[in-house]
Amino acid sequence: MKLLIDLLHFIQPYGSYSYGVILAVLLACGFGLPLPEDVTLVAGGILASRDIIDFKFTVAVCMVGVLAGDGTIFFLGSRYGKRLRRAKFFSLVLPEKRDAAVKSIFDKYGDKVIFMARFMPGLRTPLFFATGSYHVPFWKFFMLDGLAALISVPLWVYVGYLFGANLEELERVMRHAQAGIFLGLGLITVFFVGVYFLKKRLLRVE
Repeated sequence: MKLLIDLLHFIQPYGSYSYGVILAVLLACGFGLPLPEDVTLVAGGILASRDIIDFKFTVAVCMVGVLAGDGTIFFLGSRYGKRLRRAKFFSLVLPEKRDAAVKSIFDKYGDKVIFMARFMPGLRTPLFFATGSYHVPFWKFFMLDGLAALISVPLWVYVGYLFGANLEELERVMRHAQAGIFLGLGLITVFFVGVYFLKKRLLRVE
């Protein structure tokens, strides 16, 4: 919650120019800024609840920021993936253990991981970079990531808008929402794993 309050104190003085600040922060989050993207979305909702900015326009700006950040990471992976992996600084951005974990996840779930990555803070950036480096078609990446963003972005902005006047209640709601997202993600994972093993069993029978 302290992180959210600090971000609000940073953005709020800009008044109607807060849209640009929110957009810049979301783009930075896409590049791995150690700030949960959800916190920025909630902060935008809180500012809208205080009539500093417009709710609908805030959602639109957040969508642009999220998708632009994701698309840039995908492009860098697609265009410079192999070259960047050989660079020394890359190990600081994506350590070997995390890189191996990303490859394992991608190999196991394939393109479906693009949708799931939107709800996986910490792995989102490396997963999108890996997606680009594996040469997944951009239209497929944009469709799956956009679909996930249509769920997560308005949800978090609305949470901030709805509970902006009561930060203690907001903290409780955010904890429950995050737990619900992880539960849903777990159920989706179990479903895909079940389908995978069912297909393998059916192929053996044939």
